[in-house]
Amino acid sequence: MELRRLAQSNNATSSTSSPRRGTSSTSPGSLLSTPNRGGHVPTTPRTRLIYPHSPVTSPSISASTPFDWDAARSRRPPPYATPVSKRVRGLRQSDIGTPTPGSAGSDPPATKKKERVVRKRGLVDRITSLPSAIAFELSLFPHNVPLPAPTTTAWLFGGSAHVLHFLLRLSRGSKVPESDLGWEDMYHEGEGESWFNWTFLAYTILLGAAILNALYLFTRTRLYQLTLATDPVSSPHADFILRPRTVQISSEDEQSSLRPNRIGPLLLSLVSHLWRAFLVSLRFLLNLSPPKTREKVIRANRNVERIQQLEVWTPGPLESALFVIYSPVHAVLWMAVTSANWVLICCIMAGVSVQLRALTRAYEALLKDRSIIAAEVMHEYDEKFVYPRVNPIRKDAAVMTHQAELVWDGH
Repeated sequence: MELRRLAQSNNATSSTSSPRRGTSSTSPGSLLSTPNRGGHVPTTPRTRLIYPHSPVTSPSISASTPFDWDAARSRRPPPYATPVSKRVRGLRQSDIGTPTPGSAGSDPPATKKKERVVRKRGLVDRITSLPSAIAFELSLFPHNVPLPAPTTTAWLFGGSAHVLHFLLRLSRGSKVPESDLGWEDMYHEGEGESWFNWTFLAYTILLGAAILNALYLFTRTRLYQLTLATDPVSSPHADFILRPRTVQISSEDEQSSLRPNRIGPLLLSLVSHLWRAFLVSLRFLLNLSPPKTREKVIRANRNVERIQQLEVWTPGPLESALFVIYSPVHAVLWMAVTSANWVLICCIMAGVSVQLRALTRAYEALLKDRSIIAAEVMHEYDEKFVYPRVNPIRKDAAVMTHQAELVWDGH
């Protein structure tokens, strides 16, 4: 009995001294059989409900913390918790997070990074591979030469041509005219000056270069075969050609041998244009009617088919810029420059260049605007007509029944 009373008194003392309510070291049976001397009502602890933050509602790390490019490039540890790439040997691999400054393992030991071992080629290998490298560079010439922009190159060539023309006119104008000579010219009457000298040759070269650049600019085309076009195309550059029905795949050597040369078609087009001009002038002088276009009669052949071919003009940026700066008109105007009209001729040449440049820029802008409009028309057509029919919005609807709802017929 004494031991029981001592235990009850100890229980009452511990319940009054403890700040918690409803906690005791005795069993539930002793609480029911023994009166509560401390004055506290025993209570059962309630289960604590924990409401964690949802990943959907909680702010993301990337939204609250700006992206660290230095950490992405492995220049420093990231600002948020992440495994450190360079760890100290004493740290465990399961530790996650960035160590704080001053803690153990915050500063990794300064270990010298091993350089990568690269096997270098020997002198004999480099000498033996030198001919193949030279042949490869020659095969890429002139595309492997770092040339300036086409506009810069055109300004260099055109400016050089204008300077040469100016020097030629200056050398011709420095000679003393015959009107300023006295009686001493009678001693040189038999010494006539030849018209074919170095100035005439220089004039011819410059004028020929300008004409060749203009011809190359206007004859640079690309061929397109309209395979599925049934009706004739209303274009002066369209023509009917014969093409084999079975396309034969040739090797690279045959393709390189069959590749058309640019010099031949250029000369052929020059001769054809001159011949057409001669025929037109002759018919105009003889008052003849122009020839009617006759359709070529093509024999029926099972192995070939008749298709349309469109020849599209593709001017280059270098040729067009050089044509604006130094055209055949500029070369002819330089021949008419004298000491009396050089200001007027220079103004005319500047006006011709400005006019050509404005025309080319306006036409390039027109082509870009047309391409933008065509692309936008196709985009609107796809969005309004194609995509709604290809990917229609559908809804799956179903009816679910139970066996008890069914009415069975007894028959």
